[in-house]
Amino acid sequence: MEIFRELQSNSDGIMVIRYSYMQMIRFEDIACVYTDRPYLVIVTKEKVKSHLLQFSIKQMIDILPGNFCICNQSTIVNVDYLTVWQKRKEEYWIRLITDHEFKVSRRCRNTLKGKWRFVYKLPEVEWVVTE
Repeated sequence: MEIFRELQSNSDGIMVIRYSYMQMIRFEDIACVYTDRPYLVIVTKEKVKSHLLQFSIKQMIDILPGNFCICNQSTIVNVDYLTVWQKRKEEYWIRLITDHEFKVSRRCRNTLKGKWRFVYKLPEVEWVVTE
């Protein structure tokens, strides 16, 4: 897998650059971004393709549009791709259409839940409780 060392953004997406190779990744195609220290992995909906970047989560969340939200200290998700909320014992988890599952931190839970409710105009989020 190639490691991209430069990043440029515009209103449609981000351009990842590695030496003379450039690739445009549209924001609408990004399902999630998570850390695989020291890199960031961008997962897209198309063929669940991943891209490695040498950037921090903080740098990425500053670039991404409003439908992206941090769900824990190492993961950013696109709320448009969120399909399932689960409560397992005392922990909350989400699943994306790409079948990636992430634990939701207590600090990020209300923000993420609020964004998801706003996108889908839901009165309240129903948590699926599993044991």
